Amino acid sequence: MKNKQIYILLLIFIFIILFSLFYFVNYIRDNQANNTGIDYVRAKVLEVIDSRLTEERDIPGAYVGSQELKIEILSGRFKGQKLIINNFRLHGDLVYDVVAEEGMEIVVVIEERESKLHSVGVDMYSRDKVLYILILLFIIALIGIGRIKGLMALISLVITGLLIVFFMLPLMFRGYSPILLATITASIVIFTSLTLIGGGFNKKSFSAIIGTSIGVIIAGTISFISGKMAHLTGITGEASEQLIYIVSDFPINIRGIMFAGIIISSLGAVMDVGMSIASVVFEIHEKAPGLSKIELFKSGMNVGKEIMGTMANTLILAFTGASLSIMILLMAYNMPYFRAINLNVVSTEIIQGLSGSIGLILTVPITSLMCALFIEDGIREDLK
Repeated sequence: MKNKQIYILLLIFIFIILFSLFYFVNYIRDNQANNTGIDYVRAKVLEVIDSRLTEERDIPGAYVGSQELKIEILSGRFKGQKLIINNFRLHGDLVYDVVAEEGMEIVVVIEERESKLHSVGVDMYSRDKVLYILILLFIIALIGIGRIKGLMALISLVITGLLIVFFMLPLMFRGYSPILLATITASIVIFTSLTLIGGGFNKKSFSAIIGTSIGVIIAGTISFISGKMAHLTGITGEASEQLIYIVSDFPINIRGIMFAGIIISSLGAVMDVGMSIASVVFEIHEKAPGLSKIELFKSGMNVGKEIMGTMANTLILAFTGASLSIMILLMAYNMPYFRAINLNVVSTEIIQGLSGSIGLILTVPITSLMCALFIEDGIREDLK
């Protein structure tokens, strides 16, 4: 009964915090309506009336030409209307081209003038339904296998997503400090996630919260210092460059966004390590309550050594996977090692991966120490 009351109070507290944050964001956001007359809606290709396509020799699967399509609009104000349009999104570009087929759903851009349909053009493939199916499968697997723990993990994941989308990103866009926002977001995520998954606000979750928080702070600090010493700009791709020119009303801190990304990207792995060690140490204490403080610490370290390597690999491989195209491009240009290692984009990826991994590794002894201290010394018995 006591645990149920703690859960209810915790959820109420979380929703109050989230509501306050979202209210603050909405308060400072400009309430400007979109008067461009442009809308993006779903449409179904009823028929490919004419197709004048030529396949590119050097790029398999890429086509140049145009198509004449009969479509039905499936969403928006003009839902149900059937139109004949031309598809000119065929320039031999695998990223942006759309090769329409009968029965396929696509995204079309609608231009509206004086409340009337002015023009319709093909924009991109409709991919959202595939994503929704995967999300549903993820939820089923998480709750089906994890049961109540899985449900708590899902709630914490939703809270994390809401914080990032409705709190952190809008305030970054308004010019607020990315590092400060990422730190606040990470702190709330760590507290809510580990408390929900750890069975309430107890010694186990408190130990994991402290260990994880320090680990994330270390990762962010190392990345910040290393970035300063390496003169990193934070511009690692086309999207970063576009931010500089598109956003002119507020000075967005591009370098700060890079460090904020390191904090957020390392958060999941560090929380995993912190919670795993705390759970094992407290389980050992429950089975063998006579173990000393040093023995409990060593047990946590032994467990940490087992999972440290795989989790460090997880972080490094995640950053490596995101940079595969860059690495292949460097090979294609046969770029010398000394020049490649000093490139801004390469140095950024390496610092991101190593900073997160160092923070993760140091989470192991910190969490083990916190667990041993709280169990053995009886600190904060009220958290029991």
